Amino acid sequence: MKLNIYNWEILKKSFSEFPFSKKDIKESLLKNFSVYNISELGIIFVSEEYIKDLNKQYRDKDSVTDVLSFVVDEKPLVGEVYISPEFVKASYNSEEIIRDMVHGILHITGEDHTLEFTLENLSKEKMFVKQEDILQNILNEISSRSGQSRKNIS
Repeated sequence: MKLNIYNWEILKKSFSEFPFSKKDIKESLLKNFSVYNISELGIIFVSEEYIKDLNKQYRDKDSVTDVLSFVVDEKPLVGEVYISPEFVKASYNSEEIIRDMVHGILHITGEDHTLEFTLENLSKEKMFVKQEDILQNILNEISSRSGQSRKNIS
């Protein structure tokens, strides 16, 4: 899989002390999604205004959201995940950025959910269970690679 992460500076603007390196994130995502047949994937950090425009244009929802994902091509599978760090920062810690990456990628692979992501719904949706398993794998890998305890990186 070819993986590109764009607009890292937008992420760093909202999370100036983001505890994960771009390299560690890429390596962990590549490892954890190697079993999926994704040819190319782009993760793009964008402003609240930009993601709101995408949400309006493609989902007919005139609101800001944290993450949107799009399948650009099906054969080979090519996708894009858009994340608004500014929106995430208002309610969550830096770990949520990784969760949103995983969430968006799972949608690209065909996973879906009917319920909103909440603690109450966590075990009710197969996609959320898979998402949290992958998230924990990624966070544990980054923690062991960096030598930082999980408490310090989340």
